[in-house]
Amino acid sequence: MAAAYAVIWAAVLVYFISLARKEKGIWEEIHDIRRQLSEGEESERPDVP
Repeated sequence: MAAAYAVIWAAVLVYFISLARKEKGIWEEIHDIRRQLSEGEESERPDVP
């Protein structure tokens, strides 16, 4: 019985770790997109100092 609980908790831990990695990748992508958008806005308006 204890072994079954250990396996289940190990699977839950692996699942949460994989979710955290995916979330980190999503946030990095969001930051990259925001950076690209802000760079695009700066280059499209050369008359603004």
